[in-house]
Amino acid sequence: MKQLISFKTVIALLVLTQHLYAQDCQSAKDLENLQGKLIDAAHFEWPQQKSNWLDELGTAANRSAAYAVLTKIETLEKQSRANYNLKGCVLKTSFSGKVLTTIANKYPLAIYDLNMGCYEYICIKNKLMVNSEYENVFRAYVNHYTGIENAFSFPDEAYYYETPKKYNGKYIALYNFIKMDTSKNTNFDPGFFQDIPEAGVKQGNRSVYMTRHWYCTKPGALVYVPVTRKEYLEALLVYYEREKLLIADKIKEIEIECAGVMKDPQKYPQLYENGKKNLVVRKAKYPDWQHKIETKKAIVLKVLKENTVSWLAQAAIVKPKAETFSWKSSYGSGPNDNVWIDTYNADTKEDAQKTGSFTFSGFWDNKGGVMLNKYNPDYFKGAEKNPAKPFMIELTYRYVKTPLGQSLVENFTENFDFDALRNML
Repeated sequence: MKQLISFKTVIALLVLTQHLYAQDCQSAKDLENLQGKLIDAAHFEWPQQKSNWLDELGTAANRSAAYAVLTKIETLEKQSRANYNLKGCVLKTSFSGKVLTTIANKYPLAIYDLNMGCYEYICIKNKLMVNSEYENVFRAYVNHYTGIENAFSFPDEAYYYETPKKYNGKYIALYNFIKMDTSKNTNFDPGFFQDIPEAGVKQGNRSVYMTRHWYCTKPGALVYVPVTRKEYLEALLVYYEREKLLIADKIKEIEIECAGVMKDPQKYPQLYENGKKNLVVRKAKYPDWQHKIETKKAIVLKVLKENTVSWLAQAAIVKPKAETFSWKSSYGSGPNDNVWIDTYNADTKEDAQKTGSFTFSGFWDNKGGVMLNKYNPDYFKGAEKNPAKPFMIELTYRYVKTPLGQSLVENFTENFDFDALRNML
């Protein structure tokens, strides 16, 4: 009932807001130079929704700290428009929070965001209205970055928790490694990363969204540090043990399920035959799996043993693009006695067929590889006492190639006080 009332309230307020702007117009072109308006977080139109913005942060202290940080960012954005004449839209700001996230497998961080959408004036039946959706939007992400993804994917990820199948939010080291695109300036080399170059977008195109990203960190400190070769190889050994546990459980599950339909061969002979074949077919997806895991484990142990400390201390450069290799594997003499096998995170199809995922066949230093990174645990010291403190902030400005979108993003790029933002960290 609470949600229903809230929804009705939102609709009523939206209708009221639309009519407040009602005036004569012939087209949206007539409204481009009409004075704009700002509705900041303090004057958000729906108080009931606002009161729950940061509920997921848990404690009152976390919520209060987050609100203060987001308000400071909002103030800096306002100041960036001190000499900017806002026209043709309404800017509306809201905040949001998420449950605490563990960084570097150790430090809890409160995650919270700012969203400022640009709702353009539109002409409907010769009356000015405010669009209910936005195309241009400024966002601030506190204590997390977008567009930065883990290097590897893991099916059945429950096995890759620090304690297998214990959902404690901490994973094995390999799970947390990151393939870093250096153009994103994530250790704050001043400047922005733009996902789609503006030059390739036609003027007035509203179907292509471009986004500028600023990844802001504490001055003189690194959020990410390279993963060494030794760290990567040792992480592979841990992965192999988890893979062994995962496949053993899958085989056991297959055997139990098939045994359930094979209990009475005399009474149900066809069911028995079906179960027997199903057992063979399903287990065929894991051919010689124990030997394969031990083989690739021996390869890694050999590399760790035979190389120098200085060689192992170098940064781990790996295959830049993840691929899935699939092939047919025969389990019998018949023409249709085969199954499809899929293998993830292998360098080559040969590796995938020989020993499976994460077979080590060398680093990619001279093959166009990318550097593996991880969160720098030293960077986040203090988060255990104050999880809502800002440790890293990403700013983004998504826009379309229209006069309004371009003027907003260029004004922000030129006039936002990034130094003041960094000083908040």
